[in-house]
Parts: sequence; C-alpha cells; structure tokens
Amino acid sequence: MNNEELNLSIIVPVYNTEKYLEKCLNSLLKNIPQKTEVIVVNDGSPDNSESIIKKFEEKYPDIIKYFKKQNGGLSDAKNFGISKATGKYITFVDSDDYVDENMHKEMLKLALKKDADVVYCDVEQVYENGDSHISHCTNFKRDTDYFKLIDAPLMAASWNKIIKKDLYTDFTFPVGLNNEDIAVTPILLAKAKSIYKIDKPFYKYFQRSGSIQNSGFDEKRFVAFDTAKICYEQAKILPEDIQLQIKGSVYTHQILALLIYPISELSKEEQLRLIPLFCKKFNEFGDDPYKNKYVIEYAKDLHTSILLHLIKKEKTKSIMLWLKLYKFIRPR
Repeated sequence: MNNEELNLSIIVPVYNTEKYLEKCLNSLLKNIPQKTEVIVVNDGSPDNSESIIKKFEEKYPDIIKYFKKQNGGLSDAKNFGISKATGKYITFVDSDDYVDENMHKEMLKLALKKDADVVYCDVEQVYENGDSHISHCTNFKRDTDYFKLIDAPLMAASWNKIIKKDLYTDFTFPVGLNNEDIAVTPILLAKAKSIYKIDKPFYKYFQRSGSIQNSGFDEKRFVAFDTAKICYEQAKILPEDIQLQIKGSVYTHQILALLIYPISELSKEEQLRLIPLFCKKFNEFGDDPYKNKYVIEYAKDLHTSILLHLIKKEKTKSIMLWLKLYKFIRPR
C-alpha cells in the first residue's frame, strides 16, 4: 500500500499493558477502514507486550507498523507516533482501552465526506466490575460546534477524536508530564475550521486500577497545572474570546474535575493535607479565574459556583463538606 494514499493513522502507545493489549488491537483491526495504518509504539515496555505486538505484526503486515523505542513516557511515545504517521488524519488509542469495531470506519467516512478537520464521538467508561457509564462529549446549550465540544467532559482527550495531521504542525505533547492532552488538544480544536460529531459511544475508556488516572491520588497529580499553563501559552495565537473559553473549560472540566473532585474519595487526613495545597495553586495559577466570564458561566451550569467561592477563601473544611454533598447534587 502506497503511504501517500493513507487516510488514517491510529497511534497506539504501549507500556506495561500486556493484560489488555490483545483486546485493544483486536478491536481496532476487526473492521478497520481501508487505507489505514496502525502505528504501535513500544515505549520500552519491560513486560510481554512486544511478543503480543509481533504476533499481530505477522498477521497484519500491511496494517501494523511496529516501533520500539527507549522509555520516554506517554507524551514522548505520542510524539514519536506522529513523526511516523503518514495518514491524512491522526487518532490515538490507549493500549488498555478498546473501541467499537465500527468506530474508525464511521468516523473516517464522515471526515472524508465533509473534509472535516475534526470528528469526535462519545465515550463509554467501562469499569473492572463490569459497570459502565456513557460520557456525552457535547454541550448542546452552546452556540458553535467548537464551543459545544470545548465545554464538555473529556474535551481534551486525544483518543475519541480523529484530527487532520496538518493541525499538529508545530505542536507536540509535553514530554515528562502527565495529562498531556490538556496542553495540545484544545488548541487543535480551536484551529479546526470544521468539527463534526457522531452521537455514539464508540470509544471504550477502561477504568482500571494501576492506570495513570487511577493509580492513587497525591500532589504529584497537580502536574495538570503545568500542562494547563502550556495550553494557555499556546492559546495566545488564538482570538481573545477563544482563549477565555479554553481557560474557562480547563479550569472547570480539567483542573477541578481531575484534581479537586478525586480528593473527595480520600481520607479526612489526606483531604486536610491536599485541599490547602490545591487552593494555593489554584489561586496563584495564571489569570484570575474569578474574572473569567466562562469560568463563572461553566461553574453555574455545573452547580459549582459555591466551590469556586470556597477555594478563593481557602476554606478547607467547608470544601470537604461541599465535596461530600456534591456527590448527591451534581448534574447527571
């Protein structure tokens, strides 16, 4: 197959996921679109992942492109995959997740038909005990395709979207930092001239213990502030109102969702230790969030206005109580 003819590059970074990798690759390959490559990047995984990858490489030599590199972390593996990609569109799949067999065929069909810059879908969060939850990745109250996507959960995720490779020009994921999508995806979406949605939960986001997002919470997770700063810096190329929308979304859907809400699951002692650290970082971070109209607007929609007030006042025990109550009052 001539590389110039490729429509889609699916990049799969792999590190210590031998238990899940076969299911992931099978789901990708079961009904894969024509003119698609699957770039598997072994990020120096010490487990049995390589032998699994090689088995698929032998079975699908025209589709699987296997690369092994020294461990550099998830961002480094993603950047490496982009450098090897030859498709018109790029997407990612985490190697412990899996997809509906029709995901990439339907999304690519729509992308090519509309010459879309971005096509995205909803996400099904799947838990180890068999439970699942659909995350609807669109806020239909907003007035533009971009705003509907940016003001929604998982807006920063790189794996439920196919994006034109050209949009990645001059953008890389920050090496050495987790929550890397926050730094890049919002800017790519803002640069897109056309965004389309398929209202199906094609992507299966597996919530396993031991993953980056579920490996236990401590102050190391506050690295999300660092990736958000990179996002804000890169957003300076965009119109001012779009910058404010991005900042508002990152504050509410990323920083609060990824950092303050998980604290509610910790012991009282850990909450008393971590909440003051969070408040300090939040109040010292970037532009004043309390003057951003979108922060106020998003917070109101999510019933979190009182939380912003408590964070500003650094009322640790009040935040602890609010988080406890929020489990029952949050929007469904």
